[in-house]
Amino acid sequence: MKLFEYSYNPLLNLFKSDFIDLDNVLDFIPFGEDNLLPRQIVQLSREVAVHRSILNSKAFYIAGKGFASTNKKLSEFIISVNNDYEDLRDVIYKVIFDELNIGNAFFEVVTNNNKNFLQFYHQDASKCRLSADGKQVIIHPDWENYKGKKDKNKIILPIYPNFKREGNICRSIVHIKQYEPEFFYYGLPTWYAGLKSVIISGLTDEWNKNRLENQFNASGLLVIPGVNDSTEAESLQTEFENFSGASSRKSSKLIIQYLKDLAPDQSSQAAQYIEFTQQQDGSWMELYNLSHTHLLSIHNWFKTLCSFYVEKTGFDTNRILNEYEIALNTTISFYQSKYIKLLSRIFKDFNFNPDTLVFLNESPISRLNPVKYIWEIRRDQGLEFDKNDPRQQQFFVELKNTFNAFKDNATQQ
Repeated sequence: MKLFEYSYNPLLNLFKSDFIDLDNVLDFIPFGEDNLLPRQIVQLSREVAVHRSILNSKAFYIAGKGFASTNKKLSEFIISVNNDYEDLRDVIYKVIFDELNIGNAFFEVVTNNNKNFLQFYHQDASKCRLSADGKQVIIHPDWENYKGKKDKNKIILPIYPNFKREGNICRSIVHIKQYEPEFFYYGLPTWYAGLKSVIISGLTDEWNKNRLENQFNASGLLVIPGVNDSTEAESLQTEFENFSGASSRKSSKLIIQYLKDLAPDQSSQAAQYIEFTQQQDGSWMELYNLSHTHLLSIHNWFKTLCSFYVEKTGFDTNRILNEYEIALNTTISFYQSKYIKLLSRIFKDFNFNPDTLVFLNESPISRLNPVKYIWEIRRDQGLEFDKNDPRQQQFFVELKNTFNAFKDNATQQ
């Protein structure tokens, strides 16, 4: 008999708000009813292929090829922002991914008393919680085993622009969050409204895996709720094997799915047996495809920009370019503008001139815009550019026309 243990923790519940009253005895503001919502969100993005593919693609395109600036001091900083040999894109890409995935993102700002240098470090958003007063961030490697105010494994950093002095080093942390009504302290990812579609997508992947392992001969699915740990599952497995006896070969065609309780004495659903028939297989695949469509919608993303999706129509370059242009002028530009404003504010505090700071974007298919200046094209491709160079003040279409005329003359000669 094939044992399949339910792999998602179903306690993805929120309080109706993250507001806490003055009688709060904790030194932090919980995120989710059990304070482990970020970890459960990370688990979903680690296990659900389509969901993760969309997150990866969206973060990749928003981060672009990195940053550029004509200011020498700032351009030198962009190349190396910390002692881990990371450039600015390396750090901001991880920040963007956290914001898209968890709805919150954090990165650390490091300097000295005189602000003679500046460094950025990404902090894993799943490890961060806001302090009870909302003015500091507590970083802990394992919130399930948090020991309270005296826990030696926690790090407390003030929210920027306030700094914590540690010898000659000053540390601060920036908190980025996505807006959610009724939430004062934490943000929620925009895809959270499609949580059920994410879980359905993951469950259908598991279902297909089990069907494949049983050579598509499984007679049905037996759902057993109230199995909360591996010990209980193993005990039930033994009972099933003893009961099946000599007919175990036939019983191997049965897929068993154990479900944990949502809460103490609160079953996730009733026990049931679902017989696999051709008609049910079809409806199950329809549900599988529908969940993927819902995921694209709730992520506000595009199918051709996500490598998970393969169209029967083939590689449609025009559709890819069109969808990229739409994404660039809507979702991508929205996030990039927000990050430019945030980084510019920090850079000004450290006497960097951020006026020319830009993201470098690159289309998934190389096609130069004919009505862009040469200097704009060089900038977008990460090359040196000079707005004042007369040669770079031509439109690309003008250069193409010149080249074509030269080519025609050469052919005639």
